[in-house]
Amino acid sequence: MLKKFMAKLGVGASKVDLVLNKQHYELGEEIEGVFRIQGGSVEQQINRITADLLVTIRVRDRVISHPVTSIPVSSSFVIRPEEQKELPLRFTLPLNMPISRTGVTYHFATRLDIAGGVDGSDRDPVQICPPERFNSIIRALDLLGFQEKHDSGKFNGYSQEFEFYPTGAFKGQVQEVEFEAAIEADGIRLLLEVDMYQFFGFGEKELRQEIFLSNEQLADARALSHHLEAVIQEMLQNPHAYPASRYRTHGHAMPGRGHRGSGLGGAMGGFVAGMVGGMVIGALMEEGMEALAGGEESADGGLFDGFDDFGGFDGGDDF
Repeated sequence: MLKKFMAKLGVGASKVDLVLNKQHYELGEEIEGVFRIQGGSVEQQINRITADLLVTIRVRDRVISHPVTSIPVSSSFVIRPEEQKELPLRFTLPLNMPISRTGVTYHFATRLDIAGGVDGSDRDPVQICPPERFNSIIRALDLLGFQEKHDSGKFNGYSQEFEFYPTGAFKGQVQEVEFEAAIEADGIRLLLEVDMYQFFGFGEKELRQEIFLSNEQLADARALSHHLEAVIQEMLQNPHAYPASRYRTHGHAMPGRGHRGSGLGGAMGGFVAGMVGGMVIGALMEEGMEALAGGEESADGGLFDGFDDFGGFDGGDDF
């Protein structure tokens, strides 16, 4: 009798432990693992087992966490004292989920719903990585002297943006290169943005172009770097052919600023846009308004830096 009472309080109750086959999974890959249920000191009725995959997005000093998917693992069953039971986990990652980065993390939260008792729980971090062919783009840009920024891969409310600054031949011509990426079966589609200097370095102009990189091109990083170099040079030499406004969508932005949004269908990060996009955009706008009201620059040195994700003062299509 005492054991049953204590089990209801969580002492000697059944427990659950999710064991993943590995800690790193690529987009499009199936996450596999097992739920290990360990019976406690008494027989207990398990109402259900559920597992949520949660994404946590950090926007400056704010943390936004939301379930990406909820996986029903098991319906009601009885587990005997000290009984051990295993149930499988399988979940295929969509290709348009944001990948793990400094401001984007994931974990599984497992709940063991015990009838009339304290529920058991488990938390397991997991890394979601891009496919290897995506990494070829990073290597190719590195060969051109473009270094990835420390906060590259941040989620802007619509998609995930990857940002690079020049250290080589393009330094002085280009302020930064950004892209959104859509992973497809036969290659990767990029919405490429080049922020070029103009007016003797006192202004900048955003140029954008959608390009497709085949799996064959992605297989050779050095050849890919030559191709990307030619693409960027063409954009710099003919800036009026690549206006940023062509890819802007309607969305939230400060008056007088561009509507960034995502102009690339199936872009990485788009999977969670409907879940957390509004919260992320709201956090960015609120912080920008606070900075404006205070009349102070942000820690990064720009009054509107929090709004980079909605478009900048590009001088843009007015020149």
